[in-house]
Amino acid sequence: MLRGLKFHFDNEYIGEPVSYGPVLLWQIGDIGCDPGYVVKDHQQYCYEITCVVGGRGHIAGRDGENPIRKGQLFLNRPKEIHRIRSDMMDPIRYFYLGFDFDRTYLDSTWKTVKRAFDECARPLADDIFEINAVFSSVFDEMMGKDAATKEIIRCRIYEILLLAYRAFIQKKPQRYLPGSDSNRHSQLVYSVINYIDANVCAIDYLQDIGNQVGYSYTYISRLFTKVTGKSLQTYYNEKRFDKAVSFLKMGMPSKEIAVLLKYKTLSSFSKAFSNYFGMSPSEYRKKLQQEEEPEPPEPQEGR
Repeated sequence: MLRGLKFHFDNEYIGEPVSYGPVLLWQIGDIGCDPGYVVKDHQQYCYEITCVVGGRGHIAGRDGENPIRKGQLFLNRPKEIHRIRSDMMDPIRYFYLGFDFDRTYLDSTWKTVKRAFDECARPLADDIFEINAVFSSVFDEMMGKDAATKEIIRCRIYEILLLAYRAFIQKKPQRYLPGSDSNRHSQLVYSVINYIDANVCAIDYLQDIGNQVGYSYTYISRLFTKVTGKSLQTYYNEKRFDKAVSFLKMGMPSKEIAVLLKYKTLSSFSKAFSNYFGMSPSEYRKKLQQEEEPEPPEPQEGR
């Protein structure tokens, strides 16, 4: 852990990037900074997309330093000087993706994406497509490796880059709402579920969801229970604990998990976790480690 960082989940492939056809993956990760922490000036050897998921700060690129906050994206290009400075009062947390294009495999779509990134007049954009949720799904996938892992990660990397392309060319998202126009209750609940799934670590207060969907918290809370059969608080807690387990699998300390999931103290997080799972975070972590240990070979009978 670097001094000045709350946590750093880094996956580097500097020696040999991972090839996903037209895309070469150099680096992907999640950084939570302390107040005032500075990622020092360095020259980009590849493209990099920064997705801010908490706090605020300043980020440098081709046109100097720019203020950046939660819910925004920044694009750095090769040979640009890159620097990030965390705010003193509201420290920044961000996901990042370092990548390049393999010219051998570029079809018309990827040539268009590359051209848009190269010619992007303003490297700062709003995360209108909730790319932060796609990043989170990549990190979740990295925790459980099986035959499908590489292919799923490839699809997620493509999704991040293609949605970033749309964000930087300012193409507005089209939202799907299930059911007919008359089924507005189900549509609203779907919007609430979608928002919680994508922003579980960014929700400071559950009551703030009402502001996001344009209805009072009391109304959506009653409607949520009526439509789904469970309370809004219950659903939110389930998603929180799903994320807590993902963080435990990453090896993240319980204290950092408590901060990320907006618990006021480590004790309140541990108590809530124990009530939900029937064991403490440390006991759950030990259980995960035991499950990962290979079983000892069975003794062979003598011949």
